[in-house]
Amino acid sequence: PMCSFERSEKGMEFCMKVLYTAFNGKNNSSKILLDAITAADKLYLKNSFNTSVTQLIDKIKNNNYDLVVSLGQAPIEKDTIKIETKANMEDYYETNYDSHNLKSNIEKNFKLIISDNAGNYLCNNVYYYGLKFIYENKLKTKMIFIHIPKINNISCIEMMANVIKIIGGNTHE
Repeated sequence: PMCSFERSEKGMEFCMKVLYTAFNGKNNSSKILLDAITAADKLYLKNSFNTSVTQLIDKIKNNNYDLVVSLGQAPIEKDTIKIETKANMEDYYETNYDSHNLKSNIEKNFKLIISDNAGNYLCNNVYYYGLKFIYENKLKTKMIFIHIPKINNISCIEMMANVIKIIGGNTHE
């Protein structure tokens, strides 16, 4: 089975169980990017507020993930990766993933935006309820949401897929 590898504080490698998610849609860049990522666990979310949340929570509930990397499409500049740190509703949840160490990996090939506003549509909705479920159930699972541009604003989908795999710790294949 494929897994991502991380180094422990003692320098030992351990297997990390990572779920990658994206929204369905033939022309949805997040779906196309997820297609390009080689990973054991992928979830294609329905473009529905209720169904996408149910799909995500069912996957998290029935698996012991270390990390959930969720992808969504946004109207952002060419070759930009936008890391969302917060999901906002009437209240908010902050990511429990330390995204600060990603800067150097991303900025080699892409513009990086760190944002605390995941929008007010499907992306924010699935992020909010995913984080809420993780926090309320005191899971060790970490979750990060990443927005990418529309497909015609991505120069190389394979290069972006490799960067996303690094974010998921998926560097030894």
